[in-house]
Amino acid sequence: MEINSLRWPTNLLQRDNSRQARIEKPLQQAESRQSKIVFHVPEVDERQTDFSSISPRELRALAWQNYQAGRIDQETFLTLSEELPMHAIDAHGQVLDLSGITDDTGFDFWSYYRDQLQIAMSVGDATRAEVLKSVLAFIEI
Repeated sequence: MEINSLRWPTNLLQRDNSRQARIEKPLQQAESRQSKIVFHVPEVDERQTDFSSISPRELRALAWQNYQAGRIDQETFLTLSEELPMHAIDAHGQVLDLSGITDDTGFDFWSYYRDQLQIAMSVGDATRAEVLKSVLAFIEI
């Protein structure tokens, strides 16, 4: 009968440890590379936006970002992103020709929505007035 030692020779243990160390090093390097990659999303600051000369395309993009972030509700987003009519009436009853406004043309949305709110309130359209109040609250931030 042969009796063997239960101890492992130190050579085998060192070999196993060296194999594990080699395997762990590339993983650690990959993890350190991944932790160094940082994506920065620029914050949109509405206060820097001049709503008295913004294009409809920029307004829609800004409204979409704020809707996605949960800062405005769906009705406000829909109102901000809708197409401008060909003609509109201002608060003094004058007809405004908006047919020349394109997606890239600067437009005074602050005055437009303020006039539309005054008209909605004078006509008695409470639902439209509430939506326009939220639009103006977004614009005046």
